[in-house]
Amino acid sequence: MKATANKPKRRRCKICREWFHYQDFRTWWCCPEHGARFALQKREADREKKRKDEVQQERRSIKIRKLAVQPLSYFHKQAQTAFNEFIRTRDAGKPCISCDRNTGAKMNAGHYRTVGASKETRYDESDCHLQCEHCNSYLSGNIGEYKPRLIAKIGQAAFDRLMEPHELKKWTREELQELAKHYRQKTRELIKQREAAA
Repeated sequence: MKATANKPKRRRCKICREWFHYQDFRTWWCCPEHGARFALQKREADREKKRKDEVQQERRSIKIRKLAVQPLSYFHKQAQTAFNEFIRTRDAGKPCISCDRNTGAKMNAGHYRTVGASKETRYDESDCHLQCEHCNSYLSGNIGEYKPRLIAKIGQAAFDRLMEPHELKKWTREELQELAKHYRQKTRELIKQREAAA
């Protein structure tokens, strides 16, 4: 059987969008004039990409420099915000850990062992639960009512571990950034799981 010749390859010109036959796979224009215009457009696109890359690099550099002068408390605040958001998401829909009511009012992430009194447990999930604004802010945590409900929720053994002495961790900026990232990710995953189950 006689072999058939390959059909000429075609593509659209990048300038006029007309079909043309090409020999070289690098050719994207139908005539020399359009080739020149294509080269100018590509050079301009390359310049624009380089300019954007430089702007992004400068922004990253500025961000890094700004973070470098921030005190450690700034990074604790970022981590605490992400941690508290996770706690509120984890316990969403549940009543206040202290008064056992769900009034629809603002709900906080309330620590049993307060951050001021126990910095060692500020990021311990067993120490922090959904708590109404009234108990958290106006009743100083309403600890007397918090304790029995906390024990019922996490168990006596976990409560005893929580109340044991803990070593105070010396956090670094990088560790706190990673902790904030970790809890933001956990919150996103929890929301996705609930949406999938709904």
